[in-house]
Amino acid sequence: MPFTRGLNLILVARRKELLDKLADELATSHGITATALACDLANRQSLGALFDDVDATLAKHNEHLTVLVNNAGTGFWAPFADQDLAGLQRDIDLNVTALTTLSHGFINRARAHGQRSYLMNVASLAGILPTPQYATYSGTKGYVRFFTEILDYELRDSPISVTAACPGGVLTPFLDQAGQTVKKQTGIMTAPEVAKLCVDAMYAGKVVYVPGLLNKVAVYTNLLPRRLRGWLLERSMMVSVEARPDASR
Repeated sequence: MPFTRGLNLILVARRKELLDKLADELATSHGITATALACDLANRQSLGALFDDVDATLAKHNEHLTVLVNNAGTGFWAPFADQDLAGLQRDIDLNVTALTTLSHGFINRARAHGQRSYLMNVASLAGILPTPQYATYSGTKGYVRFFTEILDYELRDSPISVTAACPGGVLTPFLDQAGQTVKKQTGIMTAPEVAKLCVDAMYAGKVVYVPGLLNKVAVYTNLLPRRLRGWLLERSMMVSVEARPDASR
């Protein structure tokens, strides 16, 4: 993972055992300090307490928070009306509420210490192209993209750089959690290559970044009539993935 760039890390997710293992691996292989903090970001009480733990960790090492990557996200591939409302609300809580809360906390801390800082909000190609059967996911990622573009403008005279990363399909556990199985890896990228490209784009100060040539070309389908665009997006998705018969929220 060369894109760690020597930074000490704070890793946040729900599963503490997996986080601890990853933190140990990163610390050993890169000679850095990596701290694991368990938090359910979709739970507002846990989310509200997270920055207390982050601030305590930073104080322990006498450091400032200069980079935040908002990468957590969830969604389910099915017609909107067929999905469970509680699952859709959790999508919104994680994709929108958590990201907004963490961005607010990060920006105000970065403004206070005044050092060059970077915020990456991971949106999606589905946040640029309204994707059938991903109504809530696509809608929340559209929020992330517009939110990030506005932050970039508002922070234009500050040392804080803001980037919306908009990857297309990526080979991660997200596909399984979204109820999909891979049929053909057409246009689907690996997590390491996407992470490397997006981190490079963040440090280069790019505001909206789409990794991968096919994904960049796909953006131009926005020039098509809505129904035609929707049909093409639905069909192109079905080339690469299919719904798992046993999939449920």
